[in-house]
Amino acid sequence: MELISAVLDLGTLNLIGLFGIVLIGLPHGALDGAVAMHIGIVQRFSSMAKFVVLYVALAGLVVITWTIAPSISLILFLTISMLHFGAGDVKNGTGALGFTEALAHGGLAIVGISQFHRREVDQIFSYLVNQDTAMVWLAVDILTVAVIGAILVCIVQVSKNPKWSNTILELLLLGIVYAIAPPLLGFAIYFCCVHSARHFRTIYLSIKQTVSFSNIKNQAVLFTVVSWVAAAIAFWMFADFANPGPTILRITFIGLAALTVPHMILIDGISKKKLANNKTNSL
Repeated sequence: MELISAVLDLGTLNLIGLFGIVLIGLPHGALDGAVAMHIGIVQRFSSMAKFVVLYVALAGLVVITWTIAPSISLILFLTISMLHFGAGDVKNGTGALGFTEALAHGGLAIVGISQFHRREVDQIFSYLVNQDTAMVWLAVDILTVAVIGAILVCIVQVSKNPKWSNTILELLLLGIVYAIAPPLLGFAIYFCCVHSARHFRTIYLSIKQTVSFSNIKNQAVLFTVVSWVAAAIAFWMFADFANPGPTILRITFIGLAALTVPHMILIDGISKKKLANNKTNSL
């Protein structure tokens, strides 16, 4: 009963957001195994085993690095999350303009929520780094300036191309959500309903011609269950059951950081490079 009571102390809306992040966010790279099959990294059971071992090893390295340098790790996590989120939201820009659009989208989710709810987010940051958060906020403030600049560039583009008005409308609506909703719920709305939904759709459409639905389903179930089990074990091992809130937040976001690194390397690095090379070779 004490555990349930302490969890409920997070607040109903934040609790809903946290459940969304854990149930959808942590395993949002569940299609990575299928992507590896699609681009030819995984072709048989032995190569899948190697892929999973390497994936887990990279995730473990992130956790170890976080324990050694938590503030720097959090800053790097926030930065790469901005870029990864934004990369999936780009609709109009290419090259430098595409990077600017990505920075506006992904950056608003990170620095917008942080600045709109500075006190609550500072509490979360303090749980994640277990030390003074001044260096983290300095980085967030610097990133905020860059994001504001990126949003202004996007606004200017509307006068040159009306298609950019949809980008601005989405940024405006999400900005309102970030300002009104509690931080965990606001992040969950973007992460689960926008980023993860787009990611699943884009990946599925790109791999369905080369990977069977049963393989896609099996890989998704495997990676999802593994992420949930790992989170449950970590909670059971490290939780302070009289005050589980901080432990839940640490496991959720450090776990998210750990899974984001191999996920980004695969999706934004290896996969894009291989697909680009294949397209070039086919010309």
